[in-house]
Amino acid sequence: MDNRFGKKFFFISALLFFTLFVGFISIARSGDTHSAYYSSKNDRIFWFIQMSDIHIGARGTQDSQNLQWIVTDAKNIIDPGFIVASGDLTDSTNGNIFGFPDGPYQEEWNEYRAILNQAGIDASVYYDIPGNHEAYNDHDFSYYLANSVQGQATGQTQISWTREFDFGKYHFLGINTADNTGDPFSLFFPWGDHAGLDENELTFIHAALEEHRDTDITLIFGHHPVTDTGYSTDTWLFYGQEQIIGYLDSYGASLYGYGHTHRFGEDIFSGNSYTGFMQGEGIYYFNIASLGKSSENQYSIIAVDCNGISILTTNVDTWPAVLITAPLDKDFGGAMNPYAYTVPSLKRNPVRALVFDPNSLTGVHYRIDASGEWLLMNPVPENPHLWEAVWDASALPEGEHSVEVRAASASGTSTALILVNVVPPIILPWLPLLLL
Repeated sequence: MDNRFGKKFFFISALLFFTLFVGFISIARSGDTHSAYYSSKNDRIFWFIQMSDIHIGARGTQDSQNLQWIVTDAKNIIDPGFIVASGDLTDSTNGNIFGFPDGPYQEEWNEYRAILNQAGIDASVYYDIPGNHEAYNDHDFSYYLANSVQGQATGQTQISWTREFDFGKYHFLGINTADNTGDPFSLFFPWGDHAGLDENELTFIHAALEEHRDTDITLIFGHHPVTDTGYSTDTWLFYGQEQIIGYLDSYGASLYGYGHTHRFGEDIFSGNSYTGFMQGEGIYYFNIASLGKSSENQYSIIAVDCNGISILTTNVDTWPAVLITAPLDKDFGGAMNPYAYTVPSLKRNPVRALVFDPNSLTGVHYRIDASGEWLLMNPVPENPHLWEAVWDASALPEGEHSVEVRAASASGTSTALILVNVVPPIILPWLPLLLL
């Protein structure tokens, strides 16, 4: 072999290795919301369930039935890594006709725990945090600590946990945004709900974030929105706002998921003019509706695929449940998702979707740009819930395109749709020169 060619080959190989190595290091930075990457690897995925505002004890609702469904049917079918319950676990009304929280009531807590105990739920798979209905007339959160899954297990009102895989380590934090005064419910704003984070709570949060700097991404859950929502009936964090926004920013949290409003909403949160804006591009700001008091958007499946976050919000006992996990959606609640990667116009791009159904699936298909042909997806042998295919984007014009996945079974047919940006593949301008 010509010696000059050998040197060039060695140089190119070394340079490409260095480029890939640097790229891998950039992917693995802790707390980096830009760490999501588009890959054909189908074994770097996990998922979990989030719900909120269960309101056990509320009059005229499906609270108990819906919670029971989540921890039995949904848990068995979806097989989540864990379940997050972000506050208002009980209603503190004991079913009174006016619906005013005047508790806490042990009867409600007994019902809550009976449902979980019968389903074999424990602290390793279920993370419940307080909401404002746990704070009314209970300054020390004594009922929460004595009866909730995590209160009993940890003796605390805030929780921090991790999940570690051979492809990465992930940190989760449940924070107690509920009122710390023990005030009763009031008919006057803010309804006895002086939500916020006091010094002790902020110290816990800071220590947990500092301890887990080495994780790939961090997701945080609370009960209240961080700032004013613009709705006169809502409450939010009245103290500790600036500090928690600073932590979300400086530690590179990827998501803040909350409940409280009984409305569904998705946005990219970057602070506001009152608290100051975050230095980064913001985080996923995710508001889930009520499991117990809402008729739709009752719970969410959140997946992490190659560090990219995807969310399906759906209704109790609605199947199939379809969640596209790769590529990432460039849209998040009508806002541009700054953490979605672009898709190269290549012949073999991966598309992956999680599909959940109690019945056998009769087909899972995908198509590009709505008018395209529906093409078959294949199950991943090692993961019974994951389906994949490769799609040819080489002839697509640069710009926005849609990707749809449709699943069918005896339960019915469901379709998920995302938007992506297709761009020409990166060409290294120096590579042809090395071949001279």
